[in-house]
Amino acid sequence: MSLTLNRRDLLKSLSTLSVAGSTAGMFVPLAQAAETDKAWTGFAICDHCNHVPMCGIQFHARGNVIESIENWKENPRHILCSKGLATLQRLYNPNRLLYPMKRTNPKGSADPGFVRCSWQEAYKMIADNLLRIRKQHGADSVMFYAGDPKEPRPPIMRLARKFGSVMWANESSAACRAACMQAEILTWGCPSTGSMPTKDTRSFLILATNAWAQPLGWWESLVAAKARGCKIITIDTRRTKAAELADIHLAPKVGTDAALAMGIMNVLIRENLYDREFVQKWCHGFEELKAYAAEFTPEKTEAITGVPAKDVVAAARMYAEGPGSFSLTTQSLTHNLNGVNNARALLLIPCIMGYIDVPGGATFPSNPKGQQMAAFGLHPSMYDAPWWKAKEQKDRRLDKDFVPVWHHMMNEQSPNLLPEWVRDGRIRAFCGWGFNVLIWPQPQEYQAAIRQMEFAFATDYFYRKESHDDMDLLLPAAMNFERYAPFGMYGPKFAPRKPVKPLGEAREDWRIALEIGCLVGDPKDFFNGDPVAACDFVLHQWDADYMAAQAKLPAVSALKTEKNAPRKHELGRMRPDGKPGFNTPTGKIELFSTITSKFGFEGLPVYKPMMKPEGEFNLQLINGTRKPYITHSKTRSDAPYLLEIEPMSTIHMHPKDAQARGLKTGDLIEMRSAFGGPVKARLDVSIIVPEGTIDSQYGWRGDQNTQVLIPRQWDPISGYAPYFEVYVSVKKVEGGAA
Repeated sequence: MSLTLNRRDLLKSLSTLSVAGSTAGMFVPLAQAAETDKAWTGFAICDHCNHVPMCGIQFHARGNVIESIENWKENPRHILCSKGLATLQRLYNPNRLLYPMKRTNPKGSADPGFVRCSWQEAYKMIADNLLRIRKQHGADSVMFYAGDPKEPRPPIMRLARKFGSVMWANESSAACRAACMQAEILTWGCPSTGSMPTKDTRSFLILATNAWAQPLGWWESLVAAKARGCKIITIDTRRTKAAELADIHLAPKVGTDAALAMGIMNVLIRENLYDREFVQKWCHGFEELKAYAAEFTPEKTEAITGVPAKDVVAAARMYAEGPGSFSLTTQSLTHNLNGVNNARALLLIPCIMGYIDVPGGATFPSNPKGQQMAAFGLHPSMYDAPWWKAKEQKDRRLDKDFVPVWHHMMNEQSPNLLPEWVRDGRIRAFCGWGFNVLIWPQPQEYQAAIRQMEFAFATDYFYRKESHDDMDLLLPAAMNFERYAPFGMYGPKFAPRKPVKPLGEAREDWRIALEIGCLVGDPKDFFNGDPVAACDFVLHQWDADYMAAQAKLPAVSALKTEKNAPRKHELGRMRPDGKPGFNTPTGKIELFSTITSKFGFEGLPVYKPMMKPEGEFNLQLINGTRKPYITHSKTRSDAPYLLEIEPMSTIHMHPKDAQARGLKTGDLIEMRSAFGGPVKARLDVSIIVPEGTIDSQYGWRGDQNTQVLIPRQWDPISGYAPYFEVYVSVKKVEGGAA
């Protein structure tokens, strides 16, 4: 059968899976009117934190209407926070996108003129354009992108691979967790943010991690550890709840973490507190590190970081009381121009103490063979890992010269030069899931890039003007309560879902990606568009089955896993070849990175000065702090409950800085940087930030969008922008009284 006939048949069959609703059906309450009154219990997973599928939700429904939600007590992540509790309101928000919409006015028009269309028409537009552009310009002229939520990454990456495009990018390769992963992999060969303290842990480092914004359970673990006598040291510029819990709080100036780390290691080495035997046997580059750290006396460290010399000494000695563990932030340390080095430097502290892969230290869990976080593929077979790693594909990627270390290490493309690649004619189409233009600095340049492309579409829960006005097509995505894929992963356990039917004609992201794959490739490669079949393709790697696990709900199912044990590096369980050691080029923890040095960068995680204040721009902006009720732009309009807590952008300023500027809590202020503005916000005077610093959350829209203050400059290791580095001016808006 010809491709044309296949596509025609597929389009016909796919279109019949959804029933066209009336105009009234666009409103959520009416969309449920025909459902029965039968009561039942379902299970979902929250995606409001922008993590991988994590916290479980048990809900009670009548017909297809969810009436209440509660904790799913059998789930390993069984407690909901304010964001989790607000997901039901988001589900039934009357502003949801429920039908495919196509533009009718030319790009660049004030009004894109979106009108409703059928799934059949939408899919035909996508298939026709992608196949045409691939034929004319090659597969690599099409970029596939996954933003928020992270959940659809596995099928989208599979779609890109089978389509033949190496242009796969995601929110993490633009600005999120992946740069921290890079630091971790450079150090010991695999991702790990550390381990929560156990009964054997006597000292614990909290590295720029805000417990207040973490999923519930994290804070409780720390409180319990302190009650057992575990000493806690928090390294964070801000005075967070984790800082207040700490026995010692070290508050370095923004971007000076590498210097602070070297100062702590200076004390540990000089006083012979480090684990000499572990370092000699399992660490590479200690002599180079020792020589460099010798420069950072406690006094010099104080001069650079602002942390008192006595506190540097006290923290080093306290941590040496271990065994000790740590928790690394998922992003903040790497959001400046020396970001990866800042994270790497802090990671070296537990390394020279021998706290890696030992009881009471930072351990590596035993997960099912090949298992990866849901955000990064689930399993190598899902995205054909060897294809992405092959030299032929690597050489085609556009980020090769931009970020050579990233290019060498990571499978996903850095997308931060998208405007340049579009202007050069190298990217002509964009396929976006959860695309949020506000994740980028100077977002107007990325808006222009989308506008200039031959074809672009996005899937989302809501119409978002900034991100969508220049798209040719919008597709309605099913929410967390309405989808089967992906399952939640908790190490050796997994949890399927038991969802309600999607509202309107919304479809789950996995299904959309797979159905598009059926139209531009072989349907067998895309499980004939079935998300559950795709999940089973992964689960069968571990002799598990989706529907069998669903039948066991609310119980969570187990996966075949090797018995957990410490000192995996001694047992050959950290390397693919089964040899003792770590999965690095030297087989050891790399204090001196052979990878970064190979590409002409420093092997050690060196300290480099950040931007300096200049004239009126004299307050350093920490752009991207977290609160328990805010995650980037997704809670800004989707969850009114959360907006009642904070209805507009709010920044913190130290009392001395506020007094010097004649400002007080509640004032409407505006910020400017050398790169853009003004940006409006409401002021909260607070000691949570040190003098000379303000903080904000990016993702607010319109005149509250702080991303316009950030330059398009990049960490040469990760390609990340300096969100935590720019200096701004702050003044009161006339008439903006408290």
